[in-house]
Amino acid sequence: MENILYYKKAAKYFEEALPLGNGRIGAMVFGNVKKERIALNEDTLWSGYPKDKNNESAYKYLSEVRNLIFTGKHKEAADIMNKNMHGDWSESYLPFGDLNITYTSAVSKKNYKRILDISSGVAKTECRGITETVFVSHPAQLLVVNLKSESGFSCEITFNSKLEHSIECIENKLVMRGRAPEKCDPPYHSSQTPVKYGDKAMNFTGIAKVVGKAEVKNEKIIIKNQKEVTVLVSLATSFVDYKSMPDANSFERAEKYLNENKSYSALLSEHIKDFSSLFGRVEFSLSGSSDAPTNKRIKSFKKGGGDYALAALLFQYGRYLTISGSRKGTRAMTLQGIWNEHLRAPWSSNYTININTQMNYWGTDSVNLSECFEPLTELVKKIADNGRKTAKDYYGCGGFCSHHNSDIWGCTQPATSPDGDSSSEAYAFWQASAPWFLNMLYDHYVFLKDENYKAEILPLFKGCLDFYNDFLIEKDGALVTCPSLSPENTFKTENGNGNLTYMPSMDREILHDFFENCRLLGLDASNIEQVKPASDGRIPEWAREYGEVEVHHRHISNLYCIYPSSESAGEKLEKAADKSMNTRGEGGTGWSLAWKVCVRARMRQPEKAARLLANQLKYVSASKYIKYARGGTYPNLFCAHPPFQIDGNFGVMAGIAEMILNNSMPKEWNGRIKGLKRADGSEVNAEIKNGKLIF
Repeated sequence: MENILYYKKAAKYFEEALPLGNGRIGAMVFGNVKKERIALNEDTLWSGYPKDKNNESAYKYLSEVRNLIFTGKHKEAADIMNKNMHGDWSESYLPFGDLNITYTSAVSKKNYKRILDISSGVAKTECRGITETVFVSHPAQLLVVNLKSESGFSCEITFNSKLEHSIECIENKLVMRGRAPEKCDPPYHSSQTPVKYGDKAMNFTGIAKVVGKAEVKNEKIIIKNQKEVTVLVSLATSFVDYKSMPDANSFERAEKYLNENKSYSALLSEHIKDFSSLFGRVEFSLSGSSDAPTNKRIKSFKKGGGDYALAALLFQYGRYLTISGSRKGTRAMTLQGIWNEHLRAPWSSNYTININTQMNYWGTDSVNLSECFEPLTELVKKIADNGRKTAKDYYGCGGFCSHHNSDIWGCTQPATSPDGDSSSEAYAFWQASAPWFLNMLYDHYVFLKDENYKAEILPLFKGCLDFYNDFLIEKDGALVTCPSLSPENTFKTENGNGNLTYMPSMDREILHDFFENCRLLGLDASNIEQVKPASDGRIPEWAREYGEVEVHHRHISNLYCIYPSSESAGEKLEKAADKSMNTRGEGGTGWSLAWKVCVRARMRQPEKAARLLANQLKYVSASKYIKYARGGTYPNLFCAHPPFQIDGNFGVMAGIAEMILNNSMPKEWNGRIKGLKRADGSEVNAEIKNGKLIF
């Protein structure tokens, strides 16, 4: 079933529900004809408010830390950085709440079917007696729920939220008002008050209104014996911008979206026209499609059987999630896109910018959705602004820098315990996220060929270059970063294990590209030499050939030079990368597998990429909360870290695009591709036969 997710049972768990979105509003539809749950999100609903989380005295310890690192005293350097150069946690992306529809009339469950048409962004649940159609309109900025039954139905509609909230009835509307916490610590940090409310954080409002006959009282909407009604749901917060206190009137904002009186058919028509205008740019089909429910197709994929159309569906699903989660004027997608049900979500559902946020936007241009890249550019702008103080406070440098986490407020400090009592040296003290972002912005410019966009991003390059001109220090006759680390990885030496080092390969590879891009933009930049193979023939992880604590580590940071770098690595480095990949193995978390698919695709190794894709499509049950296990796919095609992280969906989409663009696909693939974009502006329009493009 091309471009359709299909199921014969209602969802019990979030990872079985069907995602809808317009970039700002996210909804997860469970399709329960007894008690429906539609989980709601709004992209600006975060904890916190604008505040300076930088450690103003951190720079005083920089020279000492550098000396310790250069002399191999990694533990001593880590102790100083954790205690004296710490920052504070980023804030958390929060769940808005749920819209619940409880059917009070008997509804048969026979002939049950729920689908998501990803070509139009419409979810539909059907059973004997009722049809429920749901979409989130970008033109109308509303969630629309249409309920229809030839024999009539009765139901009650309510709101609820995990955040502090109240419910009231105002005229013919059901209104939920709430407040976000001022602080929401990540779940891996233990404290007495991980969630703290106050009067400085943002408020939010949800309004439900029925088009049709209904009664609004007792904190609910009551519908009796109707054949059709439409529920319009508007969500808004008091967010202003990353610099301002969140004090806008969320009720007025939410009510404004309900002012236009359009019929259900008009709302549906304009939504489909808008959504399909983006989705329809690319057509991709592969042979072997199955009529089985999507969850069963996932279970069967690794067993063989030739359902290669599931790979095409997964690719198009990535495009669907991009359109649904990232539109001009919205916030960049988080670790969960715009779909999160947890108060203290895994890793705060924030911007983890040492791989995950970047992966969310890797394939956006090549899959012909360049407009959806705009929120990432806006995120980088506020990071550049806030990162100036971070550069000064932590390193005594000009320009700007950012570390491994950010949030809606654009935090750039090392994300650690504010008390200096955490062991964060494996992830927090890494400063190379900003040039990585800027390399992506440059690649986007290459696709756009828009001189106005070039002028827009040029000051960002100048600011980041200023930082590295100040920050880089000479070591053995070459400029290096110090302190730094290879994200989340640990090495071993004769003196024990460590994380902090100087000029890890990822820094070198990112800066090699960044300085070259600066020169292409007309800026005067030094040359950073590209990484070279190590004595064992692999691409090294660190500047020194340390021992590996975790040979199969999920990050493949040292392979940045292969992918996502847009520069050709050359035969020598590709040979070294192949050996590195063979050692790393074909396992990993969901996003790690997706990154590996991209690397194998870039190196034109389709059969190896196909094995990784099969591992990515390993079925993971939503009923078991498996934590930090080894990758896979949930029943609704969400990527499983586990738990759910959306970056793997976008990463594997980019990897499949890479296979097609390189004309190097598994020989079992037969079908058609139309509309995939190359950087030169041309589009691929060809048959696929035995893994090759036939023009």
